[in-house]
Amino acid sequence: MNKYIISVRNTANGKYENVEVTEEVYRAYMRTGWNIKDNDESFFKHQIQFSALLGNIEDAVENFKEFQNIKSDTEEIAEMNIRLKMLFKALRKLSSDELELITQIYFEDKTEVECAEKYGKSQQFINKKKKRILDKLHKLLKSYQF
Repeated sequence: MNKYIISVRNTANGKYENVEVTEEVYRAYMRTGWNIKDNDESFFKHQIQFSALLGNIEDAVENFKEFQNIKSDTEEIAEMNIRLKMLFKALRKLSSDELELITQIYFEDKTEVECAEKYGKSQQFINKKKKRILDKLHKLLKSYQF
């Protein structure tokens, strides 16, 4: 079986990459005389340029896929890690009974009624206590100022 390779510009890193495609895509690519320079500078300015052209040889499905900006993904992951560290830092400031209640409600999916029964308190008491704990966490997180 023949391999069909075309060179496509990866807009994420600005480099050209050889991509294996189906015969159908290769023929269309060659027939149109696709001008790479025009694609880079002006080809369908109203359209997002694609940076990878992937062909599925078995069922001849062509998939145009824009690479995601790796830097923004990395920054997003780093930001999430910072926020998680801040949350864990705030959770460590809670008393053991406050942490236990929050853990049961938010991590063990217990209802306020179930917690009230466990502690021999009313659901209203548990609800107020939960709100006080969440307010405390909110203030702690604001003080860390991300």
